Amino acid sequence: MPKESLTVRTAIADDYESIAKLIHQSHTISFAPFASREWVESRLLSKYRDRWKELLSGNHSTAATFVAHQPDGTIVGTVRVASLESNEFDAQLNGMHVEPSATGHGIGSMLMERAIEFMKAQAFTNVELGVIASNDGARRFYEKHGWQLHNELPDGIEGVPIAIYSLKP
Repeated sequence: MPKESLTVRTAIADDYESIAKLIHQSHTISFAPFASREWVESRLLSKYRDRWKELLSGNHSTAATFVAHQPDGTIVGTVRVASLESNEFDAQLNGMHVEPSATGHGIGSMLMERAIEFMKAQAFTNVELGVIASNDGARRFYEKHGWQLHNELPDGIEGVPIAIYSLKP
């Protein structure tokens, strides 16, 4: 899948189903080696649909979801950046997922570039993201794009250890 044939655009409300399926697939396939079987089996596609339908239906001027799609419209990657009300971070990057069979083709880098453009346009000064601590490939990807390890949470989220990274765009 040559990245030249892909386009990155802002997600629209009708993308919720495709984004939900992509992230659900990523969580149940790509995350399986890093999370407990119970965690993976607890992922329900219906909950992903509900969450993304809600996220994409609102008008969030300080949040954006981007999708990478093929010429036929098939979404193969997504990322979201949203403002935070936190003492330390003013935004969070989350929902960064690429179709498992399409990793390694530059899709994540295209999405990251677009996300960083948005962060700069919003004047975010300190952005966080969480990644499964044992996911070395994802950690290398984020570090390659300038993210720096900020903290590690051994108890993590839902029992999965998480590494917190930060970026000053």
